[in-house]
Order: sequence, then structure tokens, then C-alpha cells
Amino acid sequence: MKESLSIKEIRKELKKLATPKRKESNEWFFKSGPGQYGEGDKFLGVSVPDLRKVAKKFSSLDFSELEEILDSPIHEERLLAVIILADRAKKADKEELKKIVRFYLKKKRRINNWDIVDVSVPHILGRYFLEFPEDGKVLDRMVLSKNLWERRMAIVSTLTLIRNNQFQKTLDLAEKLLDDREDLMHKAVGWMLREVWKKDSQKCEEFLIRHYSRIPRTALRYAIERMEEKKRKKFLKGEF
Repeated sequence: MKESLSIKEIRKELKKLATPKRKESNEWFFKSGPGQYGEGDKFLGVSVPDLRKVAKKFSSLDFSELEEILDSPIHEERLLAVIILADRAKKADKEELKKIVRFYLKKKRRINNWDIVDVSVPHILGRYFLEFPEDGKVLDRMVLSKNLWERRMAIVSTLTLIRNNQFQKTLDLAEKLLDDREDLMHKAVGWMLREVWKKDSQKCEEFLIRHYSRIPRTALRYAIERMEEKKRKKFLKGEF
């Protein structure tokens, strides 16, 4: 595929914004070494605030151009693409939102690191399932995927539901992830449970007590982070 003029301009801007120091930092932070979850990912060294500025400038890219960026081996280019999609989804009407979600799910294999997931999925899938709860079985399938990022997309998408006082989907998906072996999933589950706790502490604590013997320690620590210290320490010991 011939590179469009917009894509050429984007890549030129990103190269100008990149720094060797941030490139090295990102390679370490996003675990791109052999055997790590981000193995083989390539970085330019561009900050998220700078990416957001570029995203605003190129917010009108069409789906074919966004697909070209998402297919890039460069982490920041993929991140840029989903920032544009997320910003668009926030303002989209229901029909446009459906188009964005179809595209996002079609390219979900390219949404393949935790920051690319977290910056986009609540605004895209999260908003979609808030608008169309009858399609929620998609999340039930994704949460059982062998692909780490699909599982993370499923649980983190529920952040939008939580913010709208809808907790059951989060709790249902969290229960399915209690035996997950990935630390990144333990953190994601704990994060979402903490968000539930902030809205309805009793409901969250009932879930934690019911599944106390199964919940990973990291997930538990994240979930109870906002508790009063004395109560939190007791919870860690299983004293309810």
C-alpha cells in the first residue's frame, strides 16, 4: 500500500518529537525484551502528551489511514491511532460508534500493549456496551481469549460501565479472571474492583470476601487500596 500524504506527515512529526532517552525508557517500561510481554515492540521515544497533540492535528484520518498506522511495528504509531479513535468515539453518534467498534474489533490484534488498550478501550468498547448492553456477550468471549490483550480489553472496557453505576459486568468478568496467570491481568482486575469499591464499597467487599481464597494477591492489594488503613490490613490477613 502506498503511504498517504497524511501518514508521511505524521511520521515526520513523530520523528521530530522523539528522543533517545524516552526511547530507552519506553523499551524498558513496556517490557520489549526477549520473553517479556512486549517482546519485539519498537519505539521511537515520543511522549503521550506529544502524541495527543499530533492526534488532534490529524483527527480526521479515515479508517484506511488508521489501519495503516495500526499495522505499524512502531508502538507510538499504534498508540496514536487508538487515541484518534477514542477521541472520535467520545463524540460519535450511535451509528458512527458502531463503525468505530467494528473497526476496533477487526484490528484488535494490533492493540497489543497495556497502554494501547487502556487509553482506548473504555471510550470505544466501554461506551459501546453502555449504549448497547445486549451485545455484552462479546466481552464474555474476549475475557476467555488466549490473548492477554483481549482479556485486558474485556475487563478494562467496563470502566465506563462502573462510572455509570453499573457493576455487575465488571464483577462477572473479574470472577472469570481470578485464575489468570498474568500479573498484568491481576493488576487490571484489581484496578476495576477498586473502581467498583469507590462507587459501592459494600458490593466490592462482598465480592472480595466471597472469592478471597482465589483472588490473586496483587489484585487484592489494588482493590483495597482506598480502604482505611486498619481495615485494609485486616482484609489482607483475611480478617473480615
